[in-house]
Amino acid sequence: MGQPRDAESAGAQDADADGIIVFDFDGTLTTADTFALFLRYYRGVAGWLWRIAALLPTFAAYKLGLIDRHAVKAAVIRRFFAGERVADVDARADVFANEVIPPLIRPKGLETFKAFLTSDPDRLYICSASIAPYLKAWGRSLGMSPEKILSVELESKAGRLTGAIEGYNVWGPNKVRRIHDTFAPASVRILEAFGDTRGDRELLHAADVSHWKPFRL
Repeated sequence: MGQPRDAESAGAQDADADGIIVFDFDGTLTTADTFALFLRYYRGVAGWLWRIAALLPTFAAYKLGLIDRHAVKAAVIRRFFAGERVADVDARADVFANEVIPPLIRPKGLETFKAFLTSDPDRLYICSASIAPYLKAWGRSLGMSPEKILSVELESKAGRLTGAIEGYNVWGPNKVRRIHDTFAPASVRILEAFGDTRGDRELLHAADVSHWKPFRL
């Protein structure tokens, strides 16, 4: 397998030529939407309510079919994070990853994930529409390389978040796009994929073996 595209995807060269194993995060490994939880956790109840109220026209436009979910995600990130210090977001993300996320992880999912992390660490990836700060912090807590977590990156300049997404929302067809962008110009085979929503459909279809809602009893 050839070299990955850039430094951000530096972990890709470690994947075996036979392919990779990819997990979705929210709903698949967890019992809740961690992005929504982090918004409230980061801003507090009052700050969350104020910003959600300001976003109501955006949500209404989505319901009416005037904008797509990617525009909604961009608007939410802009409203909640524009101008914030990267260090502040990262610090809160670390605590969130270590204190809030663990009780939300499905036991069987964690067992399966850790088994792959032990047996095939170079093959294992997370591909999620959640944001990078807390996902990478959670991965680090398990000894996973941040480069193997393909998620929504927050753009920053001079130590502050601009409120923009760096790249694109990693949902639906963009999950497969993100995986192939990470390995480009080389190709990559998705051996197994784990997912639970419409946003994982293309990823599951691209895999040799797909697992739909695999950890729910």
